[in-house]
Amino acid sequence: MKKRVLTLIGGVDNIELFYDLIFVYCISVITGVCHYHPGDFLDLSTYLGYLLPLLIVLQIWFYTTLLLNRYGSKSASDYVCLFVNMFLLYYLASTIGGKTQSDYSTFNVAWALILVNFIVHWSLKRFLYSNIDDDDRRIIDRNIIVLALQLSLVCTALLVRGDLGRYIAIGALLLGMSAWTRGGPYARKPSRFDHVAERCALLIIVTFGETVVAVATYVQVGTSLFFPALVFVLVVGMFLIYIYEYDNMLDHQSKVSGMGYMTINAWIVVVVSNLTVALEFMPDPEVAHLPKNLFLTAGLVLYLLTSLVITRYNKPRYRISSRFVVGRLIACAIVVIAGLATDFDPRVTLVMDVFAMYWALAHEWYLFHIRNRIAGEQRDAG
Repeated sequence: MKKRVLTLIGGVDNIELFYDLIFVYCISVITGVCHYHPGDFLDLSTYLGYLLPLLIVLQIWFYTTLLLNRYGSKSASDYVCLFVNMFLLYYLASTIGGKTQSDYSTFNVAWALILVNFIVHWSLKRFLYSNIDDDDRRIIDRNIIVLALQLSLVCTALLVRGDLGRYIAIGALLLGMSAWTRGGPYARKPSRFDHVAERCALLIIVTFGETVVAVATYVQVGTSLFFPALVFVLVVGMFLIYIYEYDNMLDHQSKVSGMGYMTINAWIVVVVSNLTVALEFMPDPEVAHLPKNLFLTAGLVLYLLTSLVITRYNKPRYRISSRFVVGRLIACAIVVIAGLATDFDPRVTLVMDVFAMYWALAHEWYLFHIRNRIAGEQRDAG
């Protein structure tokens, strides 16, 4: 068979945008797992039934983004594999939250088929193209091996009933996560970071979109708009913190593997999804007051700290500094102290949460302009 020349085409195309829409549906279905028992807060079993599918879906997104970033050529085979995975993700999402062995088995069947599709897609890149060098082959072979091992574990979980099968499936998930490494050939072959950053931003945007849809249920005719307005303004503030850093400070031409950046963004999705769950519990008077407020407070603190970590991928002049750290820690302290001082009164704490979020945003904006001014002064002096 005559091999082709792999030609990478920059930028995120419309098919990738369309593909990412499936994650809106998946995230919506997954967060819905937490509300199968109205009036009750999360127990460990319910939470794991929400968290594990979320991590599996994010892992699917991770492998897709990694493949398209390094070897995506906008070919017919790329698009066929994407559309097959879209359908399989619908199939997988339809089983999430199911309590029977049949639901669990169907979930694993969908997951196994997605892994088969990945193995085929990665293998096509390995054998059809002539300009794949040794480092590329190592990267592709490493991913095919991990995916094949995952597939064997998922198939084994299908054959084993009960808790043991579930533990084997969790092992498959952990195996996939353990392979998210930045060393070796990944370091020698930097990613197209502008593409990685754009795909991550799209994932964060659709996740916040799901949050906005979830809190829209607060708005009802004839009821006070104070609480829904506070929640909406809070979510907008969280989104602006991320997107301001992305638009103004992120180094879109960074020469790195991109693995760490994707991992941090996947973690942000987990945090924001948890916050969505917390916010959906807030207006329910039947849910215990303390746990849902603690859940929200912990989520906000994690979001503020994670948005600080991601600054390591900024342009050199905008990277993390002691002043940046102090500003974020002040915002975290406001969130925690406000909750403790008011016994987590929902209205008072939400007002302070909004204040903390916009304090963090204003501090980010201030440091950005201060560093720009200093850079301008240095240029003038030079």
